[in-house]
Amino acid sequence: MQLQLPGNWLPKIIVLVLIIFLLYVLYLVRAILPPFFIALVIAYLLNPLVERIEQFKISRVTAIFIVYLTLTAFVVLLVVYGVPKIIRELDRFADTIPIYTRQVQDFVRDVHRDYSKTNIPESIRQVTDETIREAEQLLIATVRDIADAIIGLFSQLLSLIIAPVLTFYMLKDWEQVGAYIFGLLPANWRQETAYLAGQVDRVLTKFIRGHLIVAVIVGTLTALGLAVLNMKFALLLGIVAGIADVIPYFGPIIGAVPAIALALLESKYKALYVTGVMFLVQQLESNIISPKILGDSVGLHPLVIVFVLLAGGHLFGVVGMLLAVPVTAIARILISYFFNRWFWQLEQQD
Repeated sequence: MQLQLPGNWLPKIIVLVLIIFLLYVLYLVRAILPPFFIALVIAYLLNPLVERIEQFKISRVTAIFIVYLTLTAFVVLLVVYGVPKIIRELDRFADTIPIYTRQVQDFVRDVHRDYSKTNIPESIRQVTDETIREAEQLLIATVRDIADAIIGLFSQLLSLIIAPVLTFYMLKDWEQVGAYIFGLLPANWRQETAYLAGQVDRVLTKFIRGHLIVAVIVGTLTALGLAVLNMKFALLLGIVAGIADVIPYFGPIIGAVPAIALALLESKYKALYVTGVMFLVQQLESNIISPKILGDSVGLHPLVIVFVLLAGGHLFGVVGMLLAVPVTAIARILISYFFNRWFWQLEQQD
């Protein structure tokens, strides 16, 4: 007895086998994928700008060159004026780490000396001593890890030179590539796939493009505010605040902690002023900037957002927190669609 499959299942099985094979090939060559992934993200972010320029009766290639020339001018200004300042701050930060470490150690010793004068049971004293030592080691390791991460981030940029070239070809044939991919799908899949792609694009547009713009504004305002206070490493702290702002709810706290901690090592008054600047920037972001740029939410309840942020941070660290909300929003769209589709088919059968 031979197994007979319905005719409409054959294309689906073929597509599934091709997808599995493609994923396996990508896994084998995963070491060379980062430039392609970065180019895809850049092309996705720049494509709306290219399309807007095309509306002025300009060819797509010319529109891409206009965008590239604009970005090149920005990069040149950044390299000439921004990168040297960032490098100087990184050098100063690296040289200052031992000083900050000694200040933290002195602070911990002062706390230890103060509480040692009180009558505390020996068992509690021992636990407190161990906790203070662990906190001391954690603070020192955190300062060093942050410095290594910042320096490592900039050192990896040289390996991404190929990304702009790949981005150009992706932008040039953006619609053709999309049409080709849709052409590979069975005809009865295309309309539904286009609908899902549109919903996912809406979420990514709102979260990635919108939050990047908000992050740049928040980082710039933070750096300017800290510079007015004559705060050390104002540029680096602004960059940290901008990146952290991408994380909902916890981002402002994560971005403010390094600035307030460094200010506290200088004086309590400066820490108070820095807290005021961070609070003012976040009030502007939450009440004026974000509502204008982001609009409504990505369709997730605040409790769900908090849960996925904590889960993402627990499993994958900062990267997990950055990706938790958009991944969950996309998963919500897909799960909702397939559940509705499944229930609709059950109702049709009844």
